[in-house]
Amino acid sequence: MKRWHAIALVLALVAISTGRSLENGFAFDDVPIVVQNAQIHRLAPPWEYAQQSYWPPKNLGDAYRPWTVWWLAIQYAVAGETPLVFHLVSLLLTAALALAVLGLLGLMVSPAAALVGAAIFAVHPVHVEATGNVVGQGELWMALFVTLAVALYLRARRSGAPERGTRLGLAALYLLASAAKEQGIVLPGLLLAVELVPLPGRASASWRRLAPTYLLLGIVGVGFLFARFLVLGDLGGGPPAAGLQGLSIGDRALVMLPLALDWIRLLVWPAALSAQYSPPAQGGPPAWSLPAIAGLVAVTGAAALFVAGRRRGPVAAFGLAWFAVAILPVSNVLFPTGILLAERTLLLPSVAVALIGSGLAGAVLRRQRRAATAGLAVATATLAALGAVRSWERQPIWRDNDTLFAQTIVDSPNGYRSYYVYARELFGRGWWASSAFNPNYERAKGLYRRAAELYGGDRRVFEDWGFILRAEGRCEQAVPVLERGVAAEPGETLARSRLFECLLTLGRHRDARVVAEAGVAEGASEFEASAERARRLEQESEAPGVAADPSEAVSTR
Repeated sequence: MKRWHAIALVLALVAISTGRSLENGFAFDDVPIVVQNAQIHRLAPPWEYAQQSYWPPKNLGDAYRPWTVWWLAIQYAVAGETPLVFHLVSLLLTAALALAVLGLLGLMVSPAAALVGAAIFAVHPVHVEATGNVVGQGELWMALFVTLAVALYLRARRSGAPERGTRLGLAALYLLASAAKEQGIVLPGLLLAVELVPLPGRASASWRRLAPTYLLLGIVGVGFLFARFLVLGDLGGGPPAAGLQGLSIGDRALVMLPLALDWIRLLVWPAALSAQYSPPAQGGPPAWSLPAIAGLVAVTGAAALFVAGRRRGPVAAFGLAWFAVAILPVSNVLFPTGILLAERTLLLPSVAVALIGSGLAGAVLRRQRRAATAGLAVATATLAALGAVRSWERQPIWRDNDTLFAQTIVDSPNGYRSYYVYARELFGRGWWASSAFNPNYERAKGLYRRAAELYGGDRRVFEDWGFILRAEGRCEQAVPVLERGVAAEPGETLARSRLFECLLTLGRHRDARVVAEAGVAEGASEFEASAERARRLEQESEAPGVAADPSEAVSTR
């Protein structure tokens, strides 16, 4: 097959599996990042975006992606709030990434074997979350720059060590990948993985000759992290996801081991997909359960396959190493992040599937047996067709929030976040003001209730639900709800404040004082005045012939 035939086929597969995203609007994080984000509504020089968070200040997000924000601002300047232009850019990035993967594979295997891996990558359904919504452009840019950098490094290693021009190119791609999404920081690890296996065509080179490349990349990586620290004030991944708060590295590993099975399932057979993965369906308490043991067996088995296949199947072994390196920043083991698992974060790790597929295909084709070659062609065509159909039918769920959140409950009925995010969406629309003006009034309250039934470890569920009940004048029902929010995270102040005010409203001054004093003990000094206020009301209510002023028990907080 000629090279341009392979390129045309990969582009056609991308168009089939991703082209339907052009019908989508803005969904989920697209709303705060694009529609409501004043930072991108005015096109500024790129260095201005390097001085601000990826998230608008009101969202309190902890991410640093200046390249992605700048490109979103460019698209907004062109199209305003017309989603078609944004989705067209995402489609073009997806096509560029698929071609970059084809080029990367072509450096290690025959053109036919490279096409097998690239075809599987082009249609992989796990990519829909990154390609179906606009904010997935961060994932697409990052994966594109990383893939191009690894290909550039491999090409340079054919003749020895990277020369000065190549080193500068690698440094630029590294900076752009990290500035597109923080997961790009793994690039040096992927290049080191190249050195761990004897890939076809790779020349020998001493570590002394390779050292300047890694030294330069190290400087770029440290510089990026320093810039991130200056802007955000930390190097972490923001507030930990529910189920990860306060856990040690060992306990986080126990929580994540069962999710290793989900990683494998999503990459090998992604028939069941979801926009949310949360407790109790995923991320249970740290314990040596059967799923944890199975996850450990899977991880150690993959490590054993890597060791055994380094020389016999170096391309597939490189794929295993690629996955291990690429998944590390979002594995929650080294440090906790704000998600347990998200399909969009598997975009870069999924290049491993293309590497393993092309490596196995190359082994089959080298035998030059007609039956095996025909079988490979049939298997590739079948997988490509199945992946394209699954991706094509999955794309429309990202059309808008109502479509997405309703489908998420269907996809993950046992995860609390499926219900919580939909309830929060309705909460944000102001539906709680009056049931007469919103048919979703009772449904939204039911969503909060179901989320609380499934999982009690996320205070935000109880904060919002308790606020609604209190706004309805139903503080007796709000108090036990808000108490659960305080119990989930005693150090947070919002649920405690709302509980305090509800207790005052009910005339339970002593209980309000206890709640406020406990807040002070947790380090929230603002509750000192609240405790004094409750103490005074308690004393006045106990004094004979003296009634506390009920107006002091009223607050809009």
